[in-house]
Amino acid sequence: MILEEKERIKVLTQIVKQSARIRAKEAIGSGTVIYSKEGNTFVLTNFHVIEKNIQYRDVWDNLLRKDVKKDFLSPVELDFGRFDESGRFIASSTVLADIILYNKPQDLALLKIRDDIEYPSAYLYPKEQAENVPLLAPLCACGAALGEKPVVTFGNLNGFQIEIEGYEFWLSSAPSIFGNSGGGVYTLLNNNWHFLGIPSRISVVFIGFGGSPVTHMGYFIPVSRIYKWLDEQCYYFLYDEKYTIKQCEELREEKKEKELALYMRSKAGEN
Repeated sequence: MILEEKERIKVLTQIVKQSARIRAKEAIGSGTVIYSKEGNTFVLTNFHVIEKNIQYRDVWDNLLRKDVKKDFLSPVELDFGRFDESGRFIASSTVLADIILYNKPQDLALLKIRDDIEYPSAYLYPKEQAENVPLLAPLCACGAALGEKPVVTFGNLNGFQIEIEGYEFWLSSAPSIFGNSGGGVYTLLNNNWHFLGIPSRISVVFIGFGGSPVTHMGYFIPVSRIYKWLDEQCYYFLYDEKYTIKQCEELREEKKEKELALYMRSKAGEN
């Protein structure tokens, strides 16, 4: 795809600068900044990218009076590129980020950068329109392909409602390869690139004793599913300015208390 100067700059400022290479234990992947305000920066990625940074141990719970599984999370490193006006790479900066939310079955994770500066953030495709993206819409995929600095490819949206292990994925023809996992897939809306989902899987054809990746058949987690996941965890502030971080923290605490009360009542009923 040949880009005119104005479109090239738009891709650089609305896609590339929001992308990070993630260096985790035993894995290299990608992430996308979706929120950065007042010293709070959040990055979306795949669970399988940061999975080895999560360990589980049995810990005694005084309330439940038994050992329970507790997760111990180690930080990951994020590399952001710096580019001049022509898009030439100048330097990279590395920052630590903490895993604050994850879901293994859905292959989703949310990170919070420890730095307190503001980062370029992706435009999220509007929640109310997320189910109405047209087939063959133009797509742009961006991620640290094979551990490189952000690699940009173009294609089209070629499928919806593709169920894999019980969850919906969409199909992109924008070439993607190992390392793109956790990055971003974008489409145009009102002449700007909007984050549409997270590249998570690619097709593999097995011939003989080996497998060959089909890079133009990539499956990504659609933003509609990401919104549902964030809503379940009361992270509304990431896309809705009516909510603050503090309000969402309070809503999460209320939800935890209700869930714990229901659990305790169910255990009392068993006894």
